Amino acid sequence: MPQAHPYHAYQATNVQTADQMHLILMLYDGAIRFLKKGRGKIYVGDMEGAHNYLVRGRDIVSELLATLRPEKAGQVGENLKRLYVYAFNRLVEANLRKDAAAVDEVIHILSVLREGWAGIKNNEQRDSESIPRRVDIEM
Repeated sequence: MPQAHPYHAYQATNVQTADQMHLILMLYDGAIRFLKKGRGKIYVGDMEGAHNYLVRGRDIVSELLATLRPEKAGQVGENLKRLYVYAFNRLVEANLRKDAAAVDEVIHILSVLREGWAGIKNNEQRDSESIPRRVDIEM
């Protein structure tokens, strides 16, 4: 049986061992990367390439929406749901019209959301690192 490409094995391990916050950031990173590539394909006139990348970005937004539990997150969750639905719909429109400006709008939305999630993750890490650890000393 042929061995998988080492990078793909690394990525699979990375996803399987990542905490939830890191997975969310990875989804944002992937969506933004695909949308930027799709926008670039629009600019060079490669409509099939643009379609493929925009669909991949849209699928990630769909995954973010599907895994969201707004009932647990209250008003913030509802607002996030609305943003994901809006981004999804804009990507459908952008893909139909090959509208780079609509893609840019979604990239901006996802970048701002990603920045917020990264800030939450950094705060959680800082808080966990500042918790004093009990040290037992035998005498």
